[in-house]
Amino acid sequence: MKPDTDSNTETSSPSVSATLADIFAFLALLMRYPEKSFFDDEFLDTLEHLLDKLDLEPLRRKISTWRSSVNNQLLDAQVEYTRLFINAAQHVIAPPYGSVYLESERSLQGKSTETTHDFYRRYGFDIVNKAEPADHISLELEFLSCLYRQEEVTAAETFIRTLLFPWFEQFYQQLIPELRHPLYEVSIKLISYFVQEDQ
Repeated sequence: MKPDTDSNTETSSPSVSATLADIFAFLALLMRYPEKSFFDDEFLDTLEHLLDKLDLEPLRRKISTWRSSVNNQLLDAQVEYTRLFINAAQHVIAPPYGSVYLESERSLQGKSTETTHDFYRRYGFDIVNKAEPADHISLELEFLSCLYRQEEVTAAETFIRTLLFPWFEQFYQQLIPELRHPLYEVSIKLISYFVQEDQ
């Protein structure tokens, strides 16, 4: 669902592209390792506000219940992020890298990673955190934010259709049965909500 663009909206309200830029920037943060620098009450308030605006009340309630039941939300989120995306007892449950799902060898830094990086370069997007491959989901979402901020809507839709969606669906299906934490259940469903809209 795209943000409401009712003709009665005041001229000072943000454009659809600007709104999507903010949303994708927020989604990118949701898929980064939670750190004190951004993961705080204001961040979680923003998540609840977004869910409320999208009329996703059951998901908003899950976040609200989780927040009131856990003393240290940052630590709780870090533990679950590590379990899902970094290491679990036997293996990484859902590696957050496109090449793992797109390459026949299911390896990191494959040809699809370079294709993703080339797309970034074409639009002047530079990866600051060189520790992560270009096809980490948070970087792909951050790139979409930049495209929408530049009003490169066609490029954003092409990127979603050709480089994000083809692997996101597999990532989503692999992750869903393992989700035990409301934050990541809500995060992945929100990403799906916006990515599927562009299909």
